[in-house]
Amino acid sequence: MNPFALGPRAIAIYNVVRYMNLYVGGAKHLPATGPAIVAARHYHHAWDGSALVHGLARQPHLFVALDWTNSAFARTTMERACRLAQWPVAIRSERFADDDETVASAFARSETRAYMRRAISYGAELLCRGEVLGIFPEGYPTIDPAGSPKTRDDEYLPFRPGLLAIATRAERAGAKPIPIVPAGLAYVREGSRTRVTLRLGAPLRNATTRPRAEVLAELETRVRELSRA
Repeated sequence: MNPFALGPRAIAIYNVVRYMNLYVGGAKHLPATGPAIVAARHYHHAWDGSALVHGLARQPHLFVALDWTNSAFARTTMERACRLAQWPVAIRSERFADDDETVASAFARSETRAYMRRAISYGAELLCRGEVLGIFPEGYPTIDPAGSPKTRDDEYLPFRPGLLAIATRAERAGAKPIPIVPAGLAYVREGSRTRVTLRLGAPLRNATTRPRAEVLAELETRVRELSRA
C-alpha cells in the first residue's frame, strides 16, 4: 500500500472508531481490479470520506474541494496532505459570487479554472493507472462548518458532470471503459454514536457514450435509493 495513504486512512479510522457504527453493503459491486469511479452521496463534510476510505476494499483517491480554507497556513497544509495522499484538488467557483469580494477563502476566484483543469487531468491519470477515484457529485455536503447551500437534512443537489469529464479523458488516454459505482450513505443516530450505512450499487457502464443528462439523472436516482435509511 502507498505509505502516503496512511495519513488519510488513519484519520478515517479515528472518525469511524470515535463516532460511527459503520456498515457496508454491496461490496461486490466495486471491481476487484482496474479503474473505477465511486460516486457517493455527500452528507457530512468529514465522515463521508472516512466511510469510503475505511469501508471500501480498495483505497480510493478522493476528489476534494479546498476553497473552504481561510488562511495561507490551512491552504498550504491541506494542499500538501492531498498531494501526499494523491487526492485531486478543486475549487468551487460558485463560492466566489460576482458581487462579493470578501469571501473567507485562502483562494481567489481567478484560480478556479486552473485548479479544475488540473484536478480533472490528475483524476484521469489515476484512472489510467487502474486506481479507484471517489467523487461526491453534489459538490457540497449537507453538514459543513463552512456552510452549505442545502437547507434540509434530506436535500440533494443536482449531480455535476465533472466525473464524466474525468472518465472521458481517461478513456481517450487509453484506459478501459470506466465503471461508475453509485454509493449511498445513510446516517441514523444510535445513542451517543451514529450508524453509518455505506451501500454500493451495480456499476453504470458505458457512461461516457450516453447523453450526460441521462447518465447523471440515473446516477442520482440510484444514489438516492441506496441512501435510504
